[in-house]
Amino acid sequence: MQQKKVKLCWLLRDSMQSTGVWTFETNVVTRLVEQAAAVGFGSLEIGGGQSYQIAMQQGYNPYNVLRIARKTVDETGKRLPLQILLRGANQLGFKHYPTSLQQKNIDLLVDAGSSVDKEEALIIRNFDALNDYENLRASIDYMVRKDLEAAQVNEALIKKGQSPKAKRLHVQAALSYVRPKNFDENSCYSTQYYVEYAKKLMGIAEAAGGQLDSFTIKDMSGQLAPDAAKDLIPALKALGLPVFLHCHSTDEAKAAATQMLAVEAGIDGIEVAIAPLAGGTSHNDINYFIHGNTIQDIDTDALTMLHNTMNEVFGSRVGERRDLKISLEGLKRMVGIGIPGGAIPFILEDISSQVCRMLNVSLETALDMFEQEIISIQDQLGHVPLVTPTADIVAKQAINNLGNSARAEAYKVIDPRFCSLVLGLYGNVNNYATGETIVPSESIITEINEYCNNIEPNHDGKRINGITVYPNPGRISDETHPSQLASEEDFDLFEDYVNEIHRRYPHSSDNFGSHDECFVLHAMRPAGKTDRLLTINILRPTEDRLRFILKVTLSLLPGNDIPESRDREADEETDSKLLNALGDYDGIVSTIQDLVLTGTKDSIRSRLYDKMAKIVDPICEESEDAQQNRYFVERRFLSLFASAVFWDLQRVCRRTGNSSRDDIEERTAFKLERIIAFTLRKRAVEGRGKAATFLS
Repeated sequence: MQQKKVKLCWLLRDSMQSTGVWTFETNVVTRLVEQAAAVGFGSLEIGGGQSYQIAMQQGYNPYNVLRIARKTVDETGKRLPLQILLRGANQLGFKHYPTSLQQKNIDLLVDAGSSVDKEEALIIRNFDALNDYENLRASIDYMVRKDLEAAQVNEALIKKGQSPKAKRLHVQAALSYVRPKNFDENSCYSTQYYVEYAKKLMGIAEAAGGQLDSFTIKDMSGQLAPDAAKDLIPALKALGLPVFLHCHSTDEAKAAATQMLAVEAGIDGIEVAIAPLAGGTSHNDINYFIHGNTIQDIDTDALTMLHNTMNEVFGSRVGERRDLKISLEGLKRMVGIGIPGGAIPFILEDISSQVCRMLNVSLETALDMFEQEIISIQDQLGHVPLVTPTADIVAKQAINNLGNSARAEAYKVIDPRFCSLVLGLYGNVNNYATGETIVPSESIITEINEYCNNIEPNHDGKRINGITVYPNPGRISDETHPSQLASEEDFDLFEDYVNEIHRRYPHSSDNFGSHDECFVLHAMRPAGKTDRLLTINILRPTEDRLRFILKVTLSLLPGNDIPESRDREADEETDSKLLNALGDYDGIVSTIQDLVLTGTKDSIRSRLYDKMAKIVDPICEESEDAQQNRYFVERRFLSLFASAVFWDLQRVCRRTGNSSRDDIEERTAFKLERIIAFTLRKRAVEGRGKAATFLS
């Protein structure tokens, strides 16, 4: 019997995240996905993880990125399953979310990126930072039931002679890998630990009436050694599901050796990167593996084309890679500590700026101190896996501890997330090999309880210190799990916020994302980012287009200047005729909407000229004064129109936090506002020309 060949899976998302070099541009994503489909990869990781937050911060809707990738694959006619990464109960954010929100997000992801064909279904890789199966229960249960329901719907449609329409999904559970302290089969993170953990996850799927589709060994920082892989992979394969290996190249030679041995041990797929986003803290380049006899066949000509495109898109940005600025020794030190590849550049930057500077020590000395502090904290915590978000939580607390060692005790700072981790609000560390729950030491629990207790709760019962919210003291009991405590208390506020944005700016909102997408994007917005982020994303294109329209309109006026009045009464009569011809302010809004939402920027000048001619010609034909002063009437039209655009720009900028006066001379802005005050607002007060709609 011929051995099944090992799939090569391209991690575009994680290679961007690990290097810090991102792109979400539609034309770039489309090209990369088209060429990936031509290569013939086993899958393409295109979203999830930190890409969700980064896309939002750069003005992109991550669901749209996934939707574009799916549409591109479908148009190629080739088979390429897309893949995204979820963090269990944290989903795409950094805290536990209620089941209803988890389900809504999964629905959106499947709708955007999946297919009715199970073989092309979206692969949702789902992991928990603590390997706490309870944190995965709600999402696994829902995904399994959702896929079963889709299969039943499609089967019924096919029996009726109709095409299937319900999108399937591939439910993949990831095991966050940590190197065991020893080879005792009962030790935490031993092979037996992972086998028993995998069985727990399979049990959740079976209780939902189905099964998982595959497992992944998620080795975040090169912890998996070749000898351990040789033992672990067959043990997991014996459970009857495909097993994939996610392995960072932080320690490049070791990672390559582990992947090669994994192939020999029967792994179903290994994951790769493509230069110039390969190596470093990313993943090993595909060229390490394409010539193996047991590796899947790929189109090498298409791979060459993809290499060329990657160099074209990212080649000039290699200098932005923070991981390549770190010495090999520094990388290996961080791998030894267990820090994930993607987090290493940021943690080293914090060590340099805080520990080295505050304690006046070299980076080498600071790394020694950091390593000892991590070991000390991990001994107290019970050795949690260091992956998002625990890696960031533990590392930042270690850096806080070192930095504060130079200060008086009164300046001691404990991160609220670290408090939550100690008090069990992220879940538990379980030794599945023995069934034991590993609880942090009594001393650190006591310290955290005292720290939180010293922060007085406010009238809402929240313990807020500065701008951060701390948990109430007291570790969660064994009878309660944090996945059951996620609250929907803010959901009404989120709903009101999204409803109001969609009501005022319906076209702009829909252009960015659906109501449900906007709701989830706001609920899972980046930690520490302003609540205004969604509004900024929705209105950024509108603001940009309004600025452009205003610039074009003013450029049609001599010297970009608003004309001085000939005669106030004559001006008001002219304005009245212009407004009536436009349909009062609602008509101007409609014209602005048309210019903002349709056509190209290049056509705005000519379209504005056409609109002006349609308005001014009849006015001049019926009035000798207007005919003799057509030049002035046209300038008055442009002034009135520019004022309306400026008014809408001001309203948009109040929401985005930007200045409406950017690139406008103070004198011109003053004149525009004067027209608004004496014409448009006056008419609104009088009940004539009141804006019934808003710019969208």
